[in-house]
Amino acid sequence: MAATEPESDLDDRYLVQPVLKAMQVLQLICEAAEPLTLNQLVREAGLPKTTVFRYLKTLSTIGFIEHDPEADRYRPGLGLWHLSHASGAYETLRQVCRPHMKRLRQRFNETINLGVLSGGEVFYLDVLESERSLRMQSSIGATDALHSTSLGKVFLAFSPPERRELLIPKTLPRRTANTITDRVALVEQLAIIRTTGYAIEIGENEEGSYCIATPICDSRNAAVAAMSLSAPISRYDEGARQAICAGLIAATNEVGRILRGEVGDAGADAKAVA
Repeated sequence: MAATEPESDLDDRYLVQPVLKAMQVLQLICEAAEPLTLNQLVREAGLPKTTVFRYLKTLSTIGFIEHDPEADRYRPGLGLWHLSHASGAYETLRQVCRPHMKRLRQRFNETINLGVLSGGEVFYLDVLESERSLRMQSSIGATDALHSTSLGKVFLAFSPPERRELLIPKTLPRRTANTITDRVALVEQLAIIRTTGYAIEIGENEEGSYCIATPICDSRNAAVAAMSLSAPISRYDEGARQAICAGLIAATNEVGRILRGEVGDAGADAKAVA
């Protein structure tokens, strides 16, 4: 009887090496804390420059990555979201969160957002807009910076320290006059967010607006997603802040329990937030 080759050797025969290498390049882009240049990808992938460039052009064509011509850098594209949105974890997350988002919108009549972390940015997985004529508008599939948004600050605050260090850019771009551009000041604010359980930004990402966010955490207390309420600054006051924080914390804690397979009393988290 002829000897049978090890299963791993047999499996290797069926690997399509160009596809495998292209997926490795895609993985590098998706896992990076910020968009990457062609030279960075060549160095990280250990592949010839012309080969990496061909992979990038192909992945760009189907929308899996996007190329910023001004910065000449590559980042994850919306095609990945459309692919994951069809089925899988993101769709499950969206379906679990939807009833809670609807209740929050019904209660406060403000725009409710569901965000995930993607390529060092906030990615808007779902949005329920306020029914008021004057409202904040976000788009499903849009992205925003981490340091200037409440959703982003939640991801930074509820990330392991080593991951947080990679996610915070060396320079923090100014979006408005209120944007925090000092790294030390941002880190200090993140410590407060970890204590209070919510993040708030007032006119830091967009003038005339405010946004409050709370994390959806895994068993290690790391944010896997986050939910926020955004509204015009004219409707902000201390009473609104406390009620919104309590409502968001109750909703995201309950979603976290569902995703972790736990059973708990959702009302236990709906206490007033000082």
